[in-house]
Amino acid sequence: MAKHTQDAADAALQRVRSICLGFPAAEEKLSYGAPSFHVRGTMFLSFAENHHGDGRIAALCKATLEEQKKLVATDPERFFVPPYVGVKGWVGVRLDHSRVDWVELSILAEHGWTMVAPKTVREGKWKPTGPPPPPPVRVKTDAKVARGALERLTKLCLSFPEATCERESSHATYRVRKKVFAYFLDNHHGDGIIAACLKVPSKKEVLALAKKEPKRFYSPAYIGARGWVGFRLDTPRVDWKAVAERLTASYRAVAPKRLSTSAR
Repeated sequence: MAKHTQDAADAALQRVRSICLGFPAAEEKLSYGAPSFHVRGTMFLSFAENHHGDGRIAALCKATLEEQKKLVATDPERFFVPPYVGVKGWVGVRLDHSRVDWVELSILAEHGWTMVAPKTVREGKWKPTGPPPPPPVRVKTDAKVARGALERLTKLCLSFPEATCERESSHATYRVRKKVFAYFLDNHHGDGIIAACLKVPSKKEVLALAKKEPKRFYSPAYIGARGWVGFRLDTPRVDWKAVAERLTASYRAVAPKRLSTSAR
């Protein structure tokens, strides 16, 4: 997997931004924490940095299935089918390749913009009502804090019988007999949080903890409604004893009885 410095990703984003915001009515928003570019509410390009741990810096461009297949077949080192949106014809363009072609990206971006822009915008009949909004701020976390929290949480998790760890990008999943008992999340969808997500008896308890101690607990996206609570690991003083206790309870909730009784 390729590794890139944050400076390389930021420089690529600036060039993508200069291209996309040059089209009439284009604006930048954050979509699941990723910078994305829209025209009148419809996305035509998204910037991807290590998406799902793929190690790439890339632009995901609106295109047709025919265009996507042609580009990927012609140069699979620079073009790829991105997850989720690839089935709709979007094409991934690597911006970290030695043969990156910014003029080519401009053409692809313009084509994507043309596909979604309203007729009034395409024909130049749209007039801006004010200055464009500033680019949204991408929230980042402290890499040193995240690395230390991940190491400590992993050590705790792997102390349980038959526990395993799977890494994906900056996140980690901990299982026992294929059942998840904990997650490590770092800036999940750009929320700016470093946390352990642990199983609790009910959504009611999740909400109660988040209300009582909002600086330590929160309801994580998607899984909070299913009884998972987020325990923040980026606060000035993390109570690791409390983390270990809740982690043990989470493990016992999903592990087979023979294993759960031996968990300390």
